[in-house]
Amino acid sequence: MEKKTVRWGVLGCSGIGKSRTIPGLLACENAELYAIAGRNEEKLKAYAEPFAPKKLYTDYQALLDDENVDAVYLPLPNGIHMEWVKKAAAAGKHILCEKPMALTEEQVREMFAAAKEHGVLLEEAYAYRHAQLVQKVKEIVDSGAIGRIRYLESKHSTFDTNRSGIRYQKGNGGGAVYDVTCYNVSLASYLFGKDPEDMSVYCGFDKETGVDVSDAVMLRYEEGVTAMLYAGLDAYRRGCYSILGETGRIDVDHKFNSSGVCHIRVSTGARPQGAEYVDETTTEYTIWVDDNYKKEIELFSDAVLNGSALTVSEEESLRTARVCDAIRRAGGID
Repeated sequence: MEKKTVRWGVLGCSGIGKSRTIPGLLACENAELYAIAGRNEEKLKAYAEPFAPKKLYTDYQALLDDENVDAVYLPLPNGIHMEWVKKAAAAGKHILCEKPMALTEEQVREMFAAAKEHGVLLEEAYAYRHAQLVQKVKEIVDSGAIGRIRYLESKHSTFDTNRSGIRYQKGNGGGAVYDVTCYNVSLASYLFGKDPEDMSVYCGFDKETGVDVSDAVMLRYEEGVTAMLYAGLDAYRRGCYSILGETGRIDVDHKFNSSGVCHIRVSTGARPQGAEYVDETTTEYTIWVDDNYKKEIELFSDAVLNGSALTVSEEESLRTARVCDAIRRAGGID
């Protein structure tokens, strides 16, 4: 009988797994939560209790050794993504690795090489990329409705002062670039489909931990196309972006991982009249956006079961990592 569901294992008791990814997985018809692994047995039992997986493991490798696990979701700390992706690939498991996939482009290359060597799928878990909101924006851009893109402005911030938390662990992939700036870079990578030719970067640092807490980035592409990216751990929670073309503008006033009823505004036709602009026409697209994390698991599972293409390609992940590497160098982030 043809297999209809992917049996998933989850490595680690992460907050994103508990609040978003595992609930999304449980809502999928083509996916089954089979096992969760955590190194603290008491914490693991409490974490897993609402989800009722069939198996619990207090050792990550033991989960990988379970022949019933088809795929793993890996939301471990950024600094150990590469280690456990390689181990999962060697165990023959397909892998959905939480963003950022790794700390450098070179690590990302090694991870994809390991996946190819062992014949498994590997994808970077930018959940927003799997859902209808950004895909509709890309459709509008590609239709020529606003002419050629000239500017992208993208903002992503969260206010987090917990210096004992994972975001402030400098040696383990903490900091704004890895946590929030990478979303802006991912968006630019998706919309433009190419590397920037140059960039300017300003980073602010936390005096106590040394991690970057604010990043202002200007990416310059061929023909003068520019992306202005603002992100940080030190500002009011905000996520939105605008795209300015030669003949129109797209505004998205929703955070990256929005769901439910969402709106995209497309403005065109403005003409100058003195110091003002008149006759602008705004079209609002109202679309339903599925739970991003459910969509992510659903589409990855479909790729496992039916060979469909992954949403976030190897090329896109490498480009995002490459640009983030360059931002870190330009911003003096060691």
